[in-house]
Amino acid sequence: MYLAVSGTCYWCMEAIFCALRGVSEVEQGFLITEDRRHVEAVLFRIDESEISLEDTIRVHLDSHACTSNHSFRDTYPSFIFPINSAHLQRCQTALNHVAEDYIKPIVTKVAPIVAFYPTSASQQNYYWRNPSKPFCQRVIAPKMQVLKELYPTLLSQDAFAFLSDKTA
Repeated sequence: MYLAVSGTCYWCMEAIFCALRGVSEVEQGFLITEDRRHVEAVLFRIDESEISLEDTIRVHLDSHACTSNHSFRDTYPSFIFPINSAHLQRCQTALNHVAEDYIKPIVTKVAPIVAFYPTSASQQNYYWRNPSKPFCQRVIAPKMQVLKELYPTLLSQDAFAFLSDKTA
C-alpha cells in the first residue's frame, strides 16, 4: 500500500518514515490536495507484513501536533492521503481506531491525493545524509528520539543502531 502524509515539514516526516521497518520508497515533496493546496508531504510504500496500517498512522500522529489547530496548521495540515481511492475507507477506519487513544480530538483527516511532486534529489534523504546540520540537530533529532522511545520495535535495525549511538 502507498500512502502520503502531511503534518509537519517534509524533512521531519521523511526522517521518521525512513527509520521504520516495513516502510520503503520514501520521497519528500509537495502534494496537491482536492482544494488545490500545495503542502509538504512524504509519499511511501508500506509492507503490511512488517508494519500495520494502524501502526503507521500512530507514528504519523505522534510525529506532530495532531490534536492542535496551531498557527502553522494552514501551512502544515494534518492529513493521510492514500494514493488508491479504494483505500480511503480503510485508512479512515484505521485513523478512527487509532484516534481513540488520544484524550483530545485529533485534527488529522483522510483525503484523496490529486498529485505529488518530489523535491530534487539533493533534498531527498535529508536527515540521514546531514544529521549534524543545525536544523537536523535542533528540530529533527528530538522527534527521532521520541520515535525511538515510543516505537523501538517498529524501527529498522540500522535506524535503531544509529539513533542509539546519536541519542545515548
